[in-house]
Amino acid sequence: MTEKVIIEENNQDEEVEGEVIFSSSHDYIASAVQALQAVDEMDTALFNKTDETRVRKIKRQSLRILSFYINEIYEETFDDSTNSNDE
Repeated sequence: MTEKVIIEENNQDEEVEGEVIFSSSHDYIASAVQALQAVDEMDTALFNKTDETRVRKIKRQSLRILSFYINEIYEETFDDSTNSNDE
């Protein structure tokens, strides 16, 4: 999804209309999975040090994104604050 903001500049006291579209956690997870798939089968032995570092960074960042948003979904799904015995 893209983020779209429309702002009209004027000196009058008129309302400014804008549209902000936020990505959902599912979008972030899908993007992280796609990034991992893109670099997963790359042979880093053929890369120079800079490219090898980039691939490791992409993997590390993707795993952090996956961990964060999967934890968020897990906490929403299994809310322990309800004191329910349904497991």
